[in-house]
Amino acid sequence: MVNTRNAFASTNHTRFEYYQVDFGKGSPALVRPAFLLFENGFVIMRAPPDVGGYELVFIMVPKVAKGMMESDFGAEASNWIMEQRKYDILIWGATSFTGERLVEYLATNAPVGTAIALGGRDLSKLQKVRASLAAKHPQSAVSINSMDIVVGDSIDQQQMNSAVATARVVATTVGPYSAYGTCMVRACVEQKTDYCDITGEVPWVRQMSKELGAQAEKRNVHIASLCGFDSIPADLGCMMLAKYAKEKLNRPLLHVKGSIVGIRGGVSGGTLATAVTQMRVKAKSVVGSLFKQPRKIVSTDQSSNISGSQFKRSMIHYDRTLQRWQTFWLMSDINIMTVCWAGRVLGYGPGFTYGESMSARSIVHAVAIAIGLLYGVILLAFSFTRNILYAARIIPRPGEGPSEKFTKKGFFSLHLEAFTESDVFYGKVSGDSDPGYGETIKYLGESALCLAFDKDDSFRPGIYPPSVIMGKALLRRLRDKGCQFDIGDQPVSARKAHQIEKKEN
Repeated sequence: MVNTRNAFASTNHTRFEYYQVDFGKGSPALVRPAFLLFENGFVIMRAPPDVGGYELVFIMVPKVAKGMMESDFGAEASNWIMEQRKYDILIWGATSFTGERLVEYLATNAPVGTAIALGGRDLSKLQKVRASLAAKHPQSAVSINSMDIVVGDSIDQQQMNSAVATARVVATTVGPYSAYGTCMVRACVEQKTDYCDITGEVPWVRQMSKELGAQAEKRNVHIASLCGFDSIPADLGCMMLAKYAKEKLNRPLLHVKGSIVGIRGGVSGGTLATAVTQMRVKAKSVVGSLFKQPRKIVSTDQSSNISGSQFKRSMIHYDRTLQRWQTFWLMSDINIMTVCWAGRVLGYGPGFTYGESMSARSIVHAVAIAIGLLYGVILLAFSFTRNILYAARIIPRPGEGPSEKFTKKGFFSLHLEAFTESDVFYGKVSGDSDPGYGETIKYLGESALCLAFDKDDSFRPGIYPPSVIMGKALLRRLRDKGCQFDIGDQPVSARKAHQIEKKEN
């Protein structure tokens, strides 16, 4: 392609950091006009069939080429190539219980023309998922059947690099993420592919942030973890309250106290498998803190953005605002660390803290919930007892989960009490389907669509909670889908809280 000895040709196969030099071998077809930048120029062309994507070819002296790639133009050209990728969204883990429902959600809610691919390690299972969903939704059968399949192993770094390079956004449901998510996140940062997941494994997210966060920011990659029921309601709810405190009250937000006042939902085998490891660790704190003042939970990693400060109140206590006893809530530690992390990054207020609990009918009920959690941890921690629960169908196996009918009957309601130096106001976040599946799938699906189609200068690159990366754009999307995120000057009354509980029963 170039015959002069002083010229330099640089080609890109889906990412800028990998170059090959070509001194006149081959003549690829142009797919758009050449842009003359200096004395020579560059062209965009299709990459070789075995690579896929596009090539960016520069023809200039080496010093000029290096300077151009380090300029703003290099980043802009990189973004252009990313926009030309084959798929808008790659759903990784499409054969899992949650993954199949995410495919269904996007097939029926994504804008017309959205290019979606199904990803996983088993081709035949992926084909079955596609066929079954096409049969279930005949009105969307054409778009579902047009979804391509990408096969790869989540623990093979090279395969993950190739898989994510085909898409602008990856939404993954493959857990436990500490076992099956690391290669995917590394690949997304390397290939400049945006990412969202539904993990609740904060230690793993902390490790990914420590290892890859700075690189993701430098490469303008958005890695949004914690996009499920843990921790979208608390995370976006507190972001909403902080924005209100700043814009309407002109004061920083100092504290938020969250309480689950009503909930009904099921659980899948995959979620249980992910939870077992975390629950083993949590058992010790449940035993030792039923009526003790908990210490502040602060990351031991001083370089991490994650903090877990919370109110100093006993696990079991009486809430005078709600006029109800409060007890331990399974997701509280995850949500506390996530919300405080976001609060530090977004600057909610000096020393901002968050606490979370679950409403109970009485002190006896509150204690029973805490003790029940402890026994649940013990039964799930050992494979022998866990297999007995599987055999008796008391808990679902991996790949199983609640029925569609049960999912539709689910709901949750999170009450938030917010404090500034001189004001108290309230928030409510609620959903009208199973929080672990109906709402989580909605949260993840809209997160993927938000990254694919709503991204602007307000989106913060790096590895952060969803409020930091997508903020008001995601909040707007979820409200449009019927998710309640409201602010008021009155708390949920005790009578209304009991009405929520009656609905649960």
